[in-house]
Amino acid sequence: MHDVMLALVWLIDLLVIAIRILGGRTKVNPVVRLALWLIVLCGFAAVIAAIGAGLVLLDHHLTTLN
Repeated sequence: MHDVMLALVWLIDLLVIAIRILGGRTKVNPVVRLALWLIVLCGFAAVIAAIGAGLVLLDHHLTTLN
């Protein structure tokens, strides 16, 4: 249980660092900031695609019930 909590603290720390970089509060190379924004946008697109695929699969499943 201790290892899980330590991993969560580590992930929260990384999230805070990323948010500070994206918000401009931490000075980094602009290429790093751009890459981080691209990662965030790709992650958002992946979540939207997963939701869409889930809805299509749900629709196919529900149509086969009749």
